[in-house]
Amino acid sequence: MDFKQIEAFINVAKFKSFSKAASTIFLSQPTISSHIASLERELNVQLFDRTSKEVYLTPAGHSFLEYAINIINIRNNAVSNLSNFNTTISGRLNLYASTTPCNSLVPGLIKKFSKSYPDVRFNITEESSGNIIKDILDLQCEIAIIGTAVKNEKIKSYKLMEDDLVLISSTELNVPDEITLKDLLKYKFIIREKNSATRTTLDTALESKGLNPNLLNVFCEVNTLDNLLQFVKLGTGVSIISEKISFDYIDKSNIKISKIKDLLLKRNLYLIVNSKRTLTPIANAFFNMCSEMFSLIEYEG
Repeated sequence: MDFKQIEAFINVAKFKSFSKAASTIFLSQPTISSHIASLERELNVQLFDRTSKEVYLTPAGHSFLEYAINIINIRNNAVSNLSNFNTTISGRLNLYASTTPCNSLVPGLIKKFSKSYPDVRFNITEESSGNIIKDILDLQCEIAIIGTAVKNEKIKSYKLMEDDLVLISSTELNVPDEITLKDLLKYKFIIREKNSATRTTLDTALESKGLNPNLLNVFCEVNTLDNLLQFVKLGTGVSIISEKISFDYIDKSNIKISKIKDLLLKRNLYLIVNSKRTLTPIANAFFNMCSEMFSLIEYEG
């Protein structure tokens, strides 16, 4: 059974004539007759009673007509919806982001995107970079922003912008404006979990200077920015966060920013997608907006 046979059946039923049906759908009368005969053989029922002037639906034909019309309507609706799939930007954008971009970059991007596509709604999920990478690979996440490039052929990473990290502390601790690497060992650290891009950047920077990250006095590991800031505000220890976040989140009256001498704490923020996945129109529109804003260049690793 195919659509041409079903369309032939519906038109013969409508016009009660093989010749009129053939003329309507631009087929020859023998072709129409062949379609109906094939359909009757496949269904193993007689659909029409033939007379010299007209054809009439049999009881089986009447029963099948409703199904036939529904089949064609479903086909037409599917074609119509798919034809709008790449041009209609509406629905919900599911965006994953690690802590730094989620709290500094994402709100502005969503505001800008919403102005262009007011019918879109958003689900924003904050996760560690490591968890997001896993979700991208497992096709649980379509598009994301994280603080590290990914060296995996299944993931495409596009640089958005640079991000500097700084040391923060409570003013009660009287940490100098600039400290040395050796000074770092004096303080208790409130630090992000090892799966985070911030933690990875810090560990890599320390190793580049010959300092084992395990020598840091890690008092507490946390997985949320708010939790980290609360510990720091209470003077429990010092921490490393994005300088961009510090501008918006830190009350300068009780938290101080310090630089670490001779230690380059710099990383990039990346937009990532699965290289094997076709983006939905919404995600593709978001990707294109980011491309226009940041002149995206794929990270080659």
